Amino acid sequence: MKRRKFIQKTGMVCLGAIAGGSVLSSCAKVYYAQYSVENNSIKIAKSEFEERSAVVVKDDRLPAPIYLLKEDESYSAVLMLCTHKECEVAPFGQELHCPCHGSEFTNKGKVLTGPAEEDLKKFKVTTNDTFIFIA
Repeated sequence: MKRRKFIQKTGMVCLGAIAGGSVLSSCAKVYYAQYSVENNSIKIAKSEFEERSAVVVKDDRLPAPIYLLKEDESYSAVLMLCTHKECEVAPFGQELHCPCHGSEFTNKGKVLTGPAEEDLKKFKVTTNDTFIFIA
């Protein structure tokens, strides 16, 4: 999808949501999770997902934020950095979109639409009863 068409499409979706009085996840603010760093892992409380299925972790030591997704009781994490020209991707509904050249990815980082040819970088995710760890 060309950049101009992407901007028009997202603008119309958001306008429609505002006019209709509803809020779509694609137009909502991104939720930045609280976290700590332990043993070179990012530690996030599972309670961050009580009202949402995805959060973003922004740490200045990383080149871009991490998109952390919860599906059922499993979690996946990807670096929000497009593999085409290293622009930061943004959540849009159930996908991640690159505003620079129009690449689209699933919320698990798989390429849907180019020009990107490689999936987003994935992180290892482990959990215990109360926390999620991203390494």
